[in-house]
Amino acid sequence: MQTDPEGLAFEAATAALRAAADELPDQPVILVTQTANTRSLRLAARLGFQPVSTFREYDAEQTLALASLHSFKA
Repeated sequence: MQTDPEGLAFEAATAALRAAADELPDQPVILVTQTANTRSLRLAARLGFQPVSTFREYDAEQTLALASLHSFKA
């Protein structure tokens, strides 16, 4: 088991996405996070999410990223 927070977040997100992929393998996954949240963006990239666009909401720039659940099949 990982002991660093980023490793735990990656493991948890991977497990959740794999479980979802078992049920809905052809569905896209949409992720939105503040562009300034570099840790979230780094985790998203590590998980295979591709940035699609940015927009302004909640007084901050947000990044919209997309991945396919098919890529998370175990």
